[in-house]
Amino acid sequence: MKGKNFSGNNLGQRKKSDFYETPYSITEQFLDVGLLHTHASTLEPACGRGAIVKVLKDKGIINIHSYDKEVDFLTEKQCYEQIITNPPFSLADDFILKAKNVALSRFSFLLPLSYLHGKSRYDNIWTDRQFPLASIHVFTRYPMLGDDLRSDGCYRTGMMVYAWYHWEKEHQGSATINWLDNQCYVLKGKQ
Repeated sequence: MKGKNFSGNNLGQRKKSDFYETPYSITEQFLDVGLLHTHASTLEPACGRGAIVKVLKDKGIINIHSYDKEVDFLTEKQCYEQIITNPPFSLADDFILKAKNVALSRFSFLLPLSYLHGKSRYDNIWTDRQFPLASIHVFTRYPMLGDDLRSDGCYRTGMMVYAWYHWEKEHQGSATINWLDNQCYVLKGKQ
């Protein structure tokens, strides 16, 4: 067999549940940028087993509301100052459009970098000036989502580039691109 299995993992099998836990360090590195506010009401609407919520608490964010399948975020009526989540990618457009109605100040989503392209997204999401994209935080290495979480935040590499996309209601101008150097969290070999 020629070539390399770049991800070394699932060989194209996608989880039907669209459930991919977020390694702790991925959220920690983003929170270290300082875009979320500690005392703001915060919603995590696709919390799964609570990986992002754990990091929010560890970083001192105290007013957290979270749920997963027991509540449908797309029917949410309450507003929150900020939202952070790794949404089901199959519903990412819907989640973003809903967040623009539910978030009072800001929201951040972990999404594939390839999410930037597409005419429909351009028309409905990227050109919106009422609640614009403020920044994108791209990981320098391809983190693997879907493996069991490790307490040290480390993970194998995969094939997909991920980034935190951050929207700010008061942002003016173009979005900035920043990088998160995650090399120290990448596992070496077959650990």
